[in-house]
Amino acid sequence: MQIPDELPAFSKSTLLVVADNEHALFFHLLDRELTASGKIELHYPEKGGERTSGLSPGGAHFAEQSEKLEDEGEHRFAHLLAKELHNRLQQHTFEAFLLVAPQERLNEFTESLHPDVKKCLGKTLGKQLTKESPIDILKRIHEVA
Repeated sequence: MQIPDELPAFSKSTLLVVADNEHALFFHLLDRELTASGKIELHYPEKGGERTSGLSPGGAHFAEQSEKLEDEGEHRFAHLLAKELHNRLQQHTFEAFLLVAPQERLNEFTESLHPDVKKCLGKTLGKQLTKESPIDILKRIHEVA
């Protein structure tokens, strides 16, 4: 896919990482080319995990996932993402990367990174954008810069 002329070209191999709490999409950027480069997903918790269910005072049925279990899944995903980025760096698939993730997750994601990977981190954007097109995401990153 071509990057539009109104956006800057990428002079070095750059990875665009767009993540949420349990998914990450990867796009390779070089010059004016944007190429999908894979994804990772965390399937946690397993089916049948800790859930609370019951009846509300009004008689409606409810079910809730344990917050502790949800936090553990998010923590595991941060480490899975960090490991994936480190592996990709060791394979020389990028020289720099951009990270887009929900604002409340950016800090945990960046703290989980290997020091060599942290050195490659360029711009970050604290937004939930996994459902947007990569070109629209690049436009948003460019607007913030």
